[in-house]
Amino acid sequence: MSTKPESEVSEGLPFKTLRFLPKNGQEKKNSAILVLQEWWGINEQIKIHAQRIADNTNTLTVVPDLYKGKLGLSQEEASHLMTNLDWKHALVELESLVDSLNKENREKIGSIGFCMGGAMSLALASHLKPKKPLSAAVTCYGIPSPTICDLSVIAVTTPVQGHFGKEDNMTGFSDLNAANSLERQLEEGIERFDEPGKEIAIYRYDGQGHAFLNDEEWALKMRKELGFVGGDNDEIKSLAWKRIYEFFN
Repeated sequence: MSTKPESEVSEGLPFKTLRFLPKNGQEKKNSAILVLQEWWGINEQIKIHAQRIADNTNTLTVVPDLYKGKLGLSQEEASHLMTNLDWKHALVELESLVDSLNKENREKIGSIGFCMGGAMSLALASHLKPKKPLSAAVTCYGIPSPTICDLSVIAVTTPVQGHFGKEDNMTGFSDLNAANSLERQLEEGIERFDEPGKEIAIYRYDGQGHAFLNDEEWALKMRKELGFVGGDNDEIKSLAWKRIYEFFN
């Protein structure tokens, strides 16, 4: 069964967005969370993540279609789509989405992303730092290239949380060394700017590989095909999600 968004909005935006509301009707009207896609594009898994986050934070979640209708169904297709994405232009487009949500009197805007979207979540926090800092930024196994943004400035104004598997083999993008480097850069940025800084919490999970939070049938099949370890420990998944919900709340 497909996960249905509450609505689709594209008017005045450079892409279509899917909106998900908490099913209990207890929405926080002043907040929104951007949920940013894996390298596949807008598939069932990212919709499930978005609804789950909405339900557990009582917050509107918004999924922007960064690929503008395109979807990768194989490693080759997804790699092509991500490689051809103009990240700096995508950040400008995401800024327009933040502006649009601000105009709805949603003053607290957070972001969370998975894989490619995790890297984009951090890049957006860096991009918006001088103008309209995000209220929180979460990355799940993704770190942007230093050619795209300066990671060290983020935690001066935006709390950051990260989730990484200790057995992730995506070298330089989400492996353990990359996670450790991210934490150092965030901490060094606060020291460099001589600011109190915001919360930094980078979590590493034993026995887990890339995309370990995925639970949708097709996404699990692709994890297996790509040789990612872990992903079958419900206790670890529950702990990670609990940390995410508490961070946004």
